[in-house]
Amino acid sequence: MATKLAVISDLHLYSKKLGVAGRAYELRSGSDQKALAESGDVIESVFRSLAASDADAVLIVGDITNDGEAASHEEFLEKCLRLKEKKPVYLITSTHDWCSDGNPRRFEGTNVFTDVPAWGMKEINAAYDRFGKENEIARYRTRLGFYSRVFQVSETLRLIAVNDDADAEGGKSGYSEAHLAWMCDRIREAKAAGQDVIAMEHHLLLYGISSLINKSQSIGDNEKTAAALADAGLRLMLVGHSHMQRTTEYTSPAGNKITQINVGALCGYPAPVNWLMVENGCAQLQVERVQSFVSDGVSYGADFFKTHTENVLLNILRAAATDKEDLRERLGAHGIRIKPLNKIYPLLRFFAKKALRVKVGAAGRTVNFLTFGRGVDKKAVRELKNDRLMDHLLAVFLNVFDGSETAKTQPEAAKRITLDVASLPDKTVKRLPMKKTKKEKLLRLTGQIKETARALVYPAGPDGSSWDIKL
Repeated sequence: MATKLAVISDLHLYSKKLGVAGRAYELRSGSDQKALAESGDVIESVFRSLAASDADAVLIVGDITNDGEAASHEEFLEKCLRLKEKKPVYLITSTHDWCSDGNPRRFEGTNVFTDVPAWGMKEINAAYDRFGKENEIARYRTRLGFYSRVFQVSETLRLIAVNDDADAEGGKSGYSEAHLAWMCDRIREAKAAGQDVIAMEHHLLLYGISSLINKSQSIGDNEKTAAALADAGLRLMLVGHSHMQRTTEYTSPAGNKITQINVGALCGYPAPVNWLMVENGCAQLQVERVQSFVSDGVSYGADFFKTHTENVLLNILRAAATDKEDLRERLGAHGIRIKPLNKIYPLLRFFAKKALRVKVGAAGRTVNFLTFGRGVDKKAVRELKNDRLMDHLLAVFLNVFDGSETAKTQPEAAKRITLDVASLPDKTVKRLPMKKTKKEKLLRLTGQIKETARALVYPAGPDGSSWDIKL
């Protein structure tokens, strides 16, 4: 019996009541891949489509609100209850849903206010416990008082939906020994009953791109946990949090493989809906992207998400090239404070202007001049010499969030240049005279840079074609 699941994550619904105009909101929105003002309308459009689809159930992998604001929860709950009338909904909450930093905000003009009512554990449990309750067959209470639950989604499929918030040692995301043991026991029970079994948690189980980018987004003791789950019989884990659409595989020391599907953010590029078909011990993944939605009477296409995400990078460069105070405020919105900005701004302005307009040919020749002709592939530079460098940099930036979509259209010459540039720190460190221990430490870092670059331009997938996972 086939079970068709629609999987979405990181909806980050932000109530428009909290302010969607003025300089303070502009800075907040411009510093984030998420499209905050439009988030509720994107969700409305996707939920309407899912309600009319042939999905057997909808899975939501956490961070359903922007920062746990009561107004955002209330709006999401209203939308989700309407969806529940048409389709079973299984969801988990995570840190943004109870605002773990204790700082939900609203914006008005140039001011940011923190007097925003927010939901905590009790309100969240009371509101969302109803989703899937009729099919719940087991539950576990975490240290924070949230619940991990097991659902009988269909006659042949069980879903282990776990809350990993601050449950590992030291308050890290992850699992206590008792919690992990409970999960492994539920996996073995399902397998013994002849059931297909999948799981979902919010934070990453595996590094989707590399430890350099994903370590802080992953649960604590991630490889140990992945090995325990794989050895218990779990073959598929759905995760969110990083906002990166990535599929990653890991094999435990005992030889058992587990696949992680990192579902990207619904309200930011690439705005993915993951379709999972589960049948007879096999899961097949198909990734679709939101193509259109309407917000405040205006129709938007898929390019809206791409442009919004590109502007996270471009807004800073444009500010650096034209306006020091604008740059200071935009960096501040990212949590970056540069004390000597007044002194170094002329230099930043020079490089920002160059970066925005320089061609690949000129940039490549400069790098090769500085590296005595050993920097980047000369043939690749000649092939792209008239291309604007920024266009290729933006493509690599988009690869962070959905390399499977943008990388497949990148020229091979651009990929070679990216890998050559990423190798420069490694080549430099190898030639430096320094103590062995210090050099080894630096080489580990430069190795991570090369690993990251390769993962960005040659991602594992999926790229819109199917990905088969044996359960």
